[in-house]
Amino acid sequence: MKKIITLFSLLMLSSFSYGQLIINEVLYDPSNSGTDGDANGDGVYDQEEDSFIEFVNIGTTNFDASNYEIWDDTASGGTLRYVVPTGTIVPPNGALVVFGSGPLTGTFGNAVLLSADTTSSHLNLNNSGEVIGVKDGSGAWVLFFDSDALSNNPNESYTRVPDLTGNFIQHGDTTTALFSPGTMFDGTPFSTSYVVETVTVSSGAGASISTQGGTLQLSANVTPNFASDTTLTWSVAVGSTVASVDPIGLVTALNNGSVWVSATSNDGTNISDSIEITVSNQNIGLTESSRNSLKLYPNPAANYISLNTTGMQIDEISLYHITGTLIRVVEGDAENIAIGNLSAGSYLLVVKSGNESSTLRFQKL
Repeated sequence: MKKIITLFSLLMLSSFSYGQLIINEVLYDPSNSGTDGDANGDGVYDQEEDSFIEFVNIGTTNFDASNYEIWDDTASGGTLRYVVPTGTIVPPNGALVVFGSGPLTGTFGNAVLLSADTTSSHLNLNNSGEVIGVKDGSGAWVLFFDSDALSNNPNESYTRVPDLTGNFIQHGDTTTALFSPGTMFDGTPFSTSYVVETVTVSSGAGASISTQGGTLQLSANVTPNFASDTTLTWSVAVGSTVASVDPIGLVTALNNGSVWVSATSNDGTNISDSIEITVSNQNIGLTESSRNSLKLYPNPAANYISLNTTGMQIDEISLYHITGTLIRVVEGDAENIAIGNLSAGSYLLVVKSGNESSTLRFQKL
């Protein structure tokens, strides 16, 4: 008969920016049959050292578990057993495992691993009469686990099935393994990907461009620096023809005005920051006669567009996405510009003739 217990838990967060931590698996009674109970992988069975508590961050942001406290026997006043070290961060859908002691031998799903061997009594998890309590860094109780209803000396862990949302059952009821610290009950690893929390855009040379066709290099600082993907996508405000920005944050002036330039994280969080750039002293455009003779067709177009530049000396034609990202400098015949490989959407052609320029917008089907 399966033994089932529900977790009584209360989670209070000091900041909305952090995720949520739950208890997902507890081993308080390792098997004493040979090395069957060797949960920490050191090759030796030890009741205290092989005991563990597995926590999982069920939030969408990194969880800072710094200074969280693990207490036992809380029903009788409680004894502090372990304090999580400062700087312990758990990724979204990632696991934190606290063992009674080490050495910890193995990968354990590449989870965040800690050992309570700094205290002589380790975690001191008992088979009965045990209420484990967890306090957050501010001293508030946030989690409890009552093992009293599970005091049947299981010689294996109790784990949620399914992981994260299910009730606690004996680990061997669903698999031949007696425990699975750092992984789901079937051995599948939890996530190890840390996410971006902040992006800060800055410029070391002000926030303006005042020279014809001038440039300005922007930079972006991403935190935490150990995020699994710290790459960014640079863009200008949709529809703006004031400036363009390349993939490394180099802004190029196109026309007078102001434009917001943004850097957005690529890891799925879409964390971003923006800076307003003012552009001046750019030529307003081609002379009226030149502008009247400059025609773009067809618009919208699917595979090719053409520029009628009759009577004009064209020095450069540049193709931009509507976000201001330079796609390429057009080479060859201006009357047969290939656009078939572009995604559907809005684009810009910037035509330069001497010290003058003009921007034309078209739609790719």
